[in-house]
Order: sequence, then structure tokens, then C-alpha cells
Amino acid sequence: MSRVARTLGSHPWLSGLLLTFVAVVGAASWYVWDELDVPTVDVQYIVPAAPRLAASDPSETVLRIHPARSSVTYEVEEHLAGTTSTATGTTNGIAGDLVLDTDDPAASQAGQIVVNVEQLHSDQELRDNRIRHDFLESTEHPLATFEPGTIEGLPAELTEDEELDVVIPGELTVKETTAPVELTGTATWTDGEVHLVATTEVQLSTFDAGPIELIGFVSTSDDVTLTFDVTFVDPTEVDIPTSVPAPGEEEMASGEGPSFEAAVMPVLAERCASCHNDGGAGSDVWRLDTAGDAAEVADGLGLVVGSGYMPPWPASEASVPFAHDPSLSAEQIDDVVAWARAGGELDVDPDTPIDAPPPADPVQPDLELTMPEPYVGTTDVSNDYRCFLLDPELTETTWVSAYQFVPDRTEVVHHALAFRVPAAERPKLESADTATDGTGWQCYAGTGVGDVSGLRGGNGGTAQFMAWAPGQDPTRFPDGSAMRLEPGDVVVLQVHYHFVHETPADQSMMRFELAPPGDDPVDVSYRTYLAPAEIPCRAGLEEGGLCDRGAAVADLATRYGRAAAFIPDALNRACGASAADAAEMTDGFASASCDLRIPSDSEAIAIFGHMHEIGDSFRMTLNPGTDDEQVLLDIPEWDFGWQLNYEPEDPVELSEGDVLRIECTWDRGRLPKPENRYITWAEGTEDEMCYSALTTVPR
Repeated sequence: MSRVARTLGSHPWLSGLLLTFVAVVGAASWYVWDELDVPTVDVQYIVPAAPRLAASDPSETVLRIHPARSSVTYEVEEHLAGTTSTATGTTNGIAGDLVLDTDDPAASQAGQIVVNVEQLHSDQELRDNRIRHDFLESTEHPLATFEPGTIEGLPAELTEDEELDVVIPGELTVKETTAPVELTGTATWTDGEVHLVATTEVQLSTFDAGPIELIGFVSTSDDVTLTFDVTFVDPTEVDIPTSVPAPGEEEMASGEGPSFEAAVMPVLAERCASCHNDGGAGSDVWRLDTAGDAAEVADGLGLVVGSGYMPPWPASEASVPFAHDPSLSAEQIDDVVAWARAGGELDVDPDTPIDAPPPADPVQPDLELTMPEPYVGTTDVSNDYRCFLLDPELTETTWVSAYQFVPDRTEVVHHALAFRVPAAERPKLESADTATDGTGWQCYAGTGVGDVSGLRGGNGGTAQFMAWAPGQDPTRFPDGSAMRLEPGDVVVLQVHYHFVHETPADQSMMRFELAPPGDDPVDVSYRTYLAPAEIPCRAGLEEGGLCDRGAAVADLATRYGRAAAFIPDALNRACGASAADAAEMTDGFASASCDLRIPSDSEAIAIFGHMHEIGDSFRMTLNPGTDDEQVLLDIPEWDFGWQLNYEPEDPVELSEGDVLRIECTWDRGRLPKPENRYITWAEGTEDEMCYSALTTVPR
């Protein structure tokens, strides 16, 4: 039904620690979807200023870091695009003093070491801009500092060229976060200079900065090594530069790649521009308006396209064929990668526009529903799920043949869902709206109002009918079918906002095209198919009240209302299962399945699956284990950031009594930190679901 529906998308998972910038570079994580403004930063490669030390005794000499002969380097193991390697990177904007006491070396003291993190550079400019803006916020916090303590391991007497084992405890500060670290390495005194090479091992999870994981593309180890390779010189003898050279561009072969105009530009226009043209949500990650934009990040394009990470399409080939599949052919991938490896050369003017094609069948709006008031959020709630009641003011039965969601502020509108709600449920929605300050109310699953959530589906009650994400075309139902709205019915629009740097007022809207008077279309149906979610605590972490399932279920009632505590057991009963089936799943992995019956002869025109952040895989199978077995949707690597509403190329025939099997698996390893809590079926993002739905028309 909808072309791309990216729901409950990515959440911030990196803070701005120095260790974060270290790991992010290696992980190529500049391409994670967080809809932020990422302007190009004009980096000035000026050496930062550090507190100056002074000698207090004739035996003391002040030495100063020589930035051109010094560096800070990271090492982190990464799994990128199917390969495992150690990612490294370096920055040279370093300053700091050392007071060396030649009479009593053990009394020598190191001053604060200052690192300009805005000068971080790698082989991809797009990646660097992303890190500076989103993770380091380096325009506001350009400097990281290491405050050393007493240097341990210094001798009573210095010996020329002797390599000394030293330990330097201290505190690392980036932005507004300070944490203890300990540098261990060697120091050598030669010709009046001190050369220090020291490392420290840290865990990203200690700093709430990882491990990093972009499903299907990149993940990193939790362990990161920082190496300080620093040379201190006598500033009265050696000139200390006030700037460091800007990094040179990587040498690449050129002149042998395919034609940009003939082979690459059509791919970018058809598969990338709808999200990355100016005004598209992806334009805040990377703007693709001209050929020059593509050439500037050619190496990055080659990486994400060659790995299959972009364009996003989690469904595997085991699924039925889907319409609107943005996946590239092997030939298209080869062309983009070969062009990038050859240096990203252009055979067109750099200002040549790359425009997305217009929608093939645009909505001709007969009815427009706009949010009643502009909504202004807060950066205190960066991932804000907000529901709005839209009233079409219907006085007679109305048939919707096509619809379109129109985002107002694309820089903060992350995705949107829409639900048809019968008139009888309207008072509950109005109560939620009235009880909440500002327009709309907070909602994390469905409408967020108890039994009006839309999780049951069915034509008689609340049902989801839309899932929108950037780049999605308008939705048009098959000829002869339409969505029925009765007098008094309302629409609930759930918008996921992502507020990080700004909170512009948003007033998004929906457009509906109506079936002509006199038409007698068949009603589009929405039905949900649910399986249990039971994920026990890991073995060894069972201690604690919420690792007890009963306590965890009771906690659901506290958080979401009494009805929430009945859902886990009700789903188990409906599926002939019990919580005991998951009792041995204490290694961090869990699974569940449910066989459900198709209620009537029909044709499926859209397929939807949904889990939360620790989802590992999802599969929906029709008539499993029979000669008629058909995998409707297979997602071998679940990605919370890319949840799509899939439209089969040909409607799937369903017969009354057919078996539909829903299977989900979960992996606690996807949590940034181990959580001592039994996780079960509930609405919160920190809970889990095994949720699916079919959109059907009568056969």
C-alpha cells in the first residue's frame, strides 16, 4: 500500500565523548538516519591553546607539545559491510605543556592536554561533517581535554635515550562529560625532548556511547584503544607551529570508471533523490541536488551502495516480490562502486540538477485534514511521538480511494502513522487531547489511548491504514476498492518528531481523494496478527525484582494501565503457548511464533511487520509446511530504523482457514547496556512486540 514506511525509527545512541568520535569514524556511521541538519563545517586547522606551565626552579624546563610531530589515534574493531577490520584514525590539533625536572625527574608534572576534535578527519568528508555536527557538536564544544595526574614510573635520574615505562592516571572531558582514564606506555628523553607513546583502553558502554550498531551495515566492538603519540620540545629552542596542515585527499585511480551521466546519474535520480533532494528528510543527512553533490561524497556512495545498506530494503528475496522495491540491480551497484573507486569523476557540469521523478499517480485532493494547531516540541524529548485528532466532519458514508501525508517541517518529521477511529471512540481521544498541554498527546504505539490503540485492527474498530516515511509516494487503492469512513469517524495522525538542535512549529496534513458519487467500491480491510514476546533476563542477571516475570507484568499496569498487564498472557493463550516456553532462553536470544487463521477469502495488498529495538528477525509465512507454503515477508536482520509497509507486485490470494505463521526473534545484545528486566509484549519502545498486519480486499 505505501511505498516506504519507516516507523518508530532510529534513536540517538551516541553522546559526544572523545571516545565516541573515535569509534564513529571507524564505523562510517555518518549515514545513520537521524534527520539532523548537517552543514559543511569550514574547519580551521589552528593549534588549540592549552594552559601554560612555568618553571619554578633552575632544574626545571618547560617543554611544549609539537603538534606537527604529535597525534591522537584510535583503534576499534568494526564489522563493516560484511568484513571485519580494525578501524583507525588520527587528529593532530594537540597542545599541552610538561615541566621536566632534570634533578628530580619524579617531580616532573604534565599539564592539561587539549585536543581540537573539530579537526578530526578521515577519508570521507561527508562522514567528518556528520560526526562534527551530530556527535561531537564541535561547533559548540570544539575542545576535548585530558587532565593528567602524577606521572608514575619516572626514575631518580634521567638517562639519555632510556625508554621508561610510565603510567599517567587522569580525567578525560569532552563537551560536558568527564570520566577517569589511565594512560600506559613509554617515555624517552633524547636531546632535550620527551617522546611519550601511551594508550588507554575504554569501553564505549561505560560512556553510554555504544557499542555502535547499524543493522545490516556496521557494528563495533565495545572496546576502544586511544593512543597518544606526543613529542614535547623546548619552545625556546624550537618554533611551535600555530596551525597544522589540512588532511590531504586520498589518492584514487581515475579515468577508468563508468560514465556518470549514462550509468550513475539515472540511479541517483530514481533511487536516491526523492529523499535527498532539497526539502526531503534525507537532505539533512546528505543533499543530492546536483552532480557536484554526488562527486563530493563519491567514496561514501560507493561504500553504502556496495554494502547494500542503501537504498534501504530489509526484506530478503525469500519474500514474495514487492512493488516499489528500491534495491539496485547487480549491474547498477557495480556501476556506482566502479565510478566511486575511479575517483568520482563527472562527465557533466557539476551544477547539473539531479531531480527525483514526480509521483506517477498524484492524489487529487477532495478532502484535506490539517493538524488543528501547530505543534512545538522540545529538545528535552528528542524522539517525540505525538498524536493528533483530525476531524473530517463527515455526515454521510465516504469512500477514500487514495491518500497522501504531507509533512510540514521535513527537518524534524521522522515518520507518520494514521488510524481510522470510529465515532464511538472519539470521546476517549478528546479526553487524552484535553488532558495534555498543547495540541495532541504523547503516544508510543497506535493512538496511545488504551483500547483505541489500533492494535486489534478489523473494520469495526480502530485500524491503522497508513505508514509514511520520507520518499514515499501517495497511496492509491486498487480499482474498485476504497477505505470506508462513516459519519462521525475521525483520523488519528501519529507523528514521530526528532528534535535535536531545533524545534520548529509543525502543522502537517493529510490529503484524501474520494471515490466518485455512485461508485460502489469494496471496503479495504485491516487485520492484525500478533504473536507473544517473552524475553527472560540473561543467566547470571536474574537478581532483581523486574527479572521476575510477574513483577515485570505488574509494572506494565503501572506504566500503561491495567489492560496492558493482561496482554502478554492473552497472547500466549491465543497462540497455544505459555511463558514457560521461554524459560530456558537465558542467553540473550529469544523467539516466539504463532499460527493464526485467515478469517475469509481475500487478497492481501499490503504486508506489515513490527518489532522494537532488540528485534533480530521477522518472518510471516502462509500455510507453512504444506505444498502451498509461501513466505510473505522475511526480514533476516531486523532494523528498528527501517520498518516498511510492503506492497506485493501481485495480490496474495488468501482463503478462509489458511494458516498464517508469525515468527519473531530477539537479541538482548542490541541493547546498549544489559538490562535486568524481563521484557514482554507492551507499547513502550523499551518493551517488545511481535506485531503484523495484512491489508486486504475481498477476493
